[in-house]
Amino acid sequence: MWKVLKSHVNDFEAQIIKQLLESEGINSLIKAPKELGIGREFFGNGTIMNVYVDEKDYENAKEILENKEAD
Repeated sequence: MWKVLKSHVNDFEAQIIKQLLESEGINSLIKAPKELGIGREFFGNGTIMNVYVDEKDYENAKEILENKEAD
């Protein structure tokens, strides 16, 4: 099951997070928040997105992201 790792980030930041996680072997999913109901098909790369990871990878992904943000 997918769990939100980072919410309401712009598409560019979401793509960077996805690449970082994938470089560490963690699969992620980028999706527009349900409350918005629309995604980049209407607004392009300026869209607000959520980054999801599998529940089993959540703690590791959170640590990776926190360490990167501290740099």
